[in-house]
Amino acid sequence: MNSIPKKFLFLIAMLNMTALAVAADNENVFDIFGRSIDRAMNRYFTAEVIFSLIGITMLLVIAAVLNESRRSNKIKREMMALAMAKYDLQAEKLNLRLGSATILKQIAQKTGLQDPSSLLTFSHVFEDSLEKYYESEKIDTISNEILVQISASRKLLGFSPLPTGIAITSTRQFCAGDECMIQIPETDPPTHKGTCQLLDSDERRWVVTRPPEWPPLQIGTWVRMNLTKQGDAEYNFKTQVLRDSGEELVLGHTNKLLRTQQRNWLRVNADIPVKATIIEESHMGGMLSGKIVDISGGGLGMALPSKLPKNTMLLLNFDLPGRGKIVDLYVKVVRIGGAFEGDPSKTVHSVVFAGEIDLAHEKIVQYVFEKQREGLQVKRPKVKTE
Repeated sequence: MNSIPKKFLFLIAMLNMTALAVAADNENVFDIFGRSIDRAMNRYFTAEVIFSLIGITMLLVIAAVLNESRRSNKIKREMMALAMAKYDLQAEKLNLRLGSATILKQIAQKTGLQDPSSLLTFSHVFEDSLEKYYESEKIDTISNEILVQISASRKLLGFSPLPTGIAITSTRQFCAGDECMIQIPETDPPTHKGTCQLLDSDERRWVVTRPPEWPPLQIGTWVRMNLTKQGDAEYNFKTQVLRDSGEELVLGHTNKLLRTQQRNWLRVNADIPVKATIIEESHMGGMLSGKIVDISGGGLGMALPSKLPKNTMLLLNFDLPGRGKIVDLYVKVVRIGGAFEGDPSKTVHSVVFAGEIDLAHEKIVQYVFEKQREGLQVKRPKVKTE
């Protein structure tokens, strides 16, 4: 029996001959040749052969898919290896203990964090990853030794207490001595309202003083709480009572904090080129080239070539010195000032961040904090040593 490749060649030859017959415009020759093709097809391209060709085609497709999958997995493994190497370098730079570094690396892997080193750099990534880890692994089944190391890592990384201006994203970042307003029920209007003070906190729960003359609270009761951080923001959230001892309330942790910014942000001078795209009814409008003249944890001051109306929404793109690119940052114009001293053709606009707290916002807050710290170091008098 002829091989399948030969049959393919035979089919091609027949198709060529058909074309020649049509070109000859000879009806009899064409009919005769057509009948010969039918006989050849019936002889060489039986149902068995056709099914064999379909099977071979399917196998080739499957092989191509498997090869692409292997290639993709190889690239993912290589990228993850690079990400883990970056994590190890960051952990070493921060002098993180080996045990703590290993635990946090495992948390990054189990929660699917694409850039594990961001867990050591950004407080909101740290807390979000922990929340996912505790939910998946069930925090009550995790050993106390591991939880103690996680708490120690939070303090070592500077995620508790946080510098002024950096957003709190979990009640685990609260500190002993913090005062909160507390009310029951968690929805308005409240039947009881008072002040409590944080006494102690670990990864599983936190303990506050119990407002006097409150009725006994059942396990699982929801309470509404409010914490104000001077120079930062007001945080509003609800949580559940785990135990009421009569003098203290043991509460569960939460990372669902509603944050309201305060206006007394520290601002630092800046000179950063910026591209501002105007957003008009959910679509992109014109683009302006301007300059960021001051920057804070709550917003920016920008000099722009056009005077924009109040409440204009903008999408900003710029390079933040030492922090990389800030891409597609949503802001809203809240105030229009006068002409910019450095260039009278431009108008100063004050904008506030309009989107949710994210990586870009945290980069900006850390940049402001570093500039504030540099200013304090410059002003601090040098101590002479003998």
